[in-house]
Amino acid sequence: MDRRVGRWRLRLRQDGPDLAQAFALRAATFRGGACDRDAFDAGSRHLTIETGGTLAGYARVAVQDRAAMLAGYAARTYDLSPLRARRAVELGRVCLAPGEPDLPRLLLAALAGLVDAEGADLLYGCASFPPDARGALAGLRGHVAEGGPRRRAADAIDLPRGGTGPLPPLLRLYLAFGARMSDHAVIDRDLGTVHVLAMLRVADIPPHRLRHLGALAPVPAEG
Repeated sequence: MDRRVGRWRLRLRQDGPDLAQAFALRAATFRGGACDRDAFDAGSRHLTIETGGTLAGYARVAVQDRAAMLAGYAARTYDLSPLRARRAVELGRVCLAPGEPDLPRLLLAALAGLVDAEGADLLYGCASFPPDARGALAGLRGHVAEGGPRRRAADAIDLPRGGTGPLPPLLRLYLAFGARMSDHAVIDRDLGTVHVLAMLRVADIPPHRLRHLGALAPVPAEG
């Protein structure tokens, strides 16, 4: 994919040396500049969002059948076997520049196009929070999925009770489109975060939201 929406250029590529800037952004976001690579990179696609030659957003995307889903990144810490999906798209390592309100919607529109093209029925991934984000995690209790993932990680914890806190813009958008959350969180000691599993089933997206995504659909880039 190499597409444009207004001033934005969206590209979906395989792992390779032309992604050095994207991996540098990922390293700065998740590890304070230290290398952030793992075994899942090679088999994934890498979505970049640029404007004027400047990288503003990145996400790792993996298109999975049922077997690959149960062996993917999130499956290391969540038992995904209860999830009813024949084909899925796993999203991870999302980095979006601050102060650009269009980026979450552009990312979700690009992912919706990929989900449609691949015939997937589920978009999911780990949504990370700072370790002290008790209020934000508590606010997710009202969005827990029925038949969500079971616990696998030793560091799984209950979602806190009481309080509210700000949610990342992309996660707020997911919830507006009908996303649901795991009923527990996992402490990620490697990245120094706490994450929950966010799941968006295509069948659960309200029709008017789908029309909104269609209006944002990227057009092919020229040249």
